[in-house]
Amino acid sequence: MLRAIVVFLVLPLWALAETHTIRPNRYHETFAAHEPIARLRPGDTVVTKLLDSRGRDETGKLIHDGDNVLTGPFYIEGAEPGDTLVVKLDRVRLNRDWGWNGVRVSTDALAPGRIEGLESPICCEEWLQPKRRNALKWNLDPATGVMRPSQPLGNRLKAEFPAHPSVGCVGVAPPIKQAISSGPMGRYGGNLDYNGIDEGSVVYLPVYERGAYFLLGDAHAGFGDGELIGQGTETSMDVTFTVSLRKGVSVGWPRVERADSIVTLGATPGALERAFREAVSEMLAWLQADWGLSQREAHTLVHMTAELRVASWFGTGAVIVPKKHLPAR
Repeated sequence: MLRAIVVFLVLPLWALAETHTIRPNRYHETFAAHEPIARLRPGDTVVTKLLDSRGRDETGKLIHDGDNVLTGPFYIEGAEPGDTLVVKLDRVRLNRDWGWNGVRVSTDALAPGRIEGLESPICCEEWLQPKRRNALKWNLDPATGVMRPSQPLGNRLKAEFPAHPSVGCVGVAPPIKQAISSGPMGRYGGNLDYNGIDEGSVVYLPVYERGAYFLLGDAHAGFGDGELIGQGTETSMDVTFTVSLRKGVSVGWPRVERADSIVTLGATPGALERAFREAVSEMLAWLQADWGLSQREAHTLVHMTAELRVASWFGTGAVIVPKKHLPAR
């Protein structure tokens, strides 16, 4: 007598993962639970494009007239309050040959006695938008990764810099049904302007709403720590990212994992000291929870190895611990 053998094959989630190529037909300027442009499962990958901060695409066409224009939101199936959304930035690449920023460091970053006598920020014609004459065009070369201003700044400096594409705005829908402008930053993410949110980095975000509602935007061709001029050489970008979840594990503030380091971000608009307190506290919690360090070990490691960097002068502090000092996870 023959007996049928039935085999039940249980596939892991990654085996069911899909890649979605998405060109949005609408954009936003707030982090909120807007109608999703796509629904994703953990393990799914998205191939998409980011407009520049003023809403122009890779051809220069004005698609959405706004500020810090966001792509999304993406609804993550299974995401619930108390979870952590994990976003791997697989690809972050320039997709056009120009960007822009101002020509003068923000007066918020200068000593009061140094403000009088500054040159005017007016540098250029009204090429970016009507009545705006403080936007300097930069020439970008995606092939060589070099960026240069389109006009001389003086006669002493060779103003040629390596591009370092990064994403300024990443975040989820904030708690208690809020809709928060894409200008500030907070526990949900937002306009973090950390130049380490680049290709290959992994971002960890707390989930407050079922589905998380992930948004990103404000692509930068390159800038130094602090974004002192107020713009990060704004441009459009090709971006590919993969989402996953840590169920039942919550983070207090955005975290970033890079190839050689782990980073915690704290953000309080206009109050960097408070931002660093949050970032230091979040790093200590991360080291104890994920690496099993005792409190004294975590405090000592942070004291001996941490780099404190101003991600954005306007309120984001970053605490960085090199991975070479960490035990097995």
